[in-house]
Amino acid sequence: MPQKSIGLLEEAARMARLNHPNIVKLIAVSKLCHLPSFVQCWLWNGWLGEVWQNFLERKLEKEEREQVRVYVKDIVHILLQIVHALKYLHENRDIQGNDFTHGDVAARNILLNERNLATCIAKLGDFGLPIDFGPRLPIPWLPPEIVCSLDQQNTKHRPESDVWMFGVLCWECATLGAEPHYQRTFEEICFAFEQPDHGLPLPRSCPQEYADFVYDCLSEQHRRPRFAGPTDVYSSAIFRLTHIQDLYKHSRGKI
Repeated sequence: MPQKSIGLLEEAARMARLNHPNIVKLIAVSKLCHLPSFVQCWLWNGWLGEVWQNFLERKLEKEEREQVRVYVKDIVHILLQIVHALKYLHENRDIQGNDFTHGDVAARNILLNERNLATCIAKLGDFGLPIDFGPRLPIPWLPPEIVCSLDQQNTKHRPESDVWMFGVLCWECATLGAEPHYQRTFEEICFAFEQPDHGLPLPRSCPQEYADFVYDCLSEQHRRPRFAGPTDVYSSAIFRLTHIQDLYKHSRGKI
């Protein structure tokens, strides 16, 4: 069996053990084709990336544009659901006893049951492929400890790597779907990691509490917030996002 097929079957075995309201459920696996196929539940309103694409691509008159709003509290409503999904993952181990990680946290992999961001249910899906699938790696979303060491044999996606990718997801939401490191070369991305904003500047309208959280997710591995395990108030991703949600619960603050 081709190596890619083996990798996909291993991914299916990992996903079959998962049961969480904010994780896309694996229903079945077909091995009849050259490459295995997954059957998963589908949320008919599509994925978060489409929401941002539609928002930016609509040709609106100025008067209409002023009526379109994306509120901080609605974005955090979605992000908190994904944090709970990642917390569930990181609290579990795979069959071999290794850390359970996602590997491809991004807006394109978040499904929504409705387009109302304030009330929708969000589910995390499309788990990342193994690191050795080189050409298909989502480089602009990956952390520097992986991107800058892809030529080494010990590259491994860890829970801290998911936190970085979640920070990039938060950036995607704040920019309403901009592509991270757009048109940058591999070398330019590595250079951007050394900049204060890691090459991912946030809009000026972004609340300071939100920006602080994003850049903490994009910090060095030991400084990143955690989804699971022993945490204090500052290092808990759930606590910090809940705090932001509380701050803007009754606010019309928008991004």
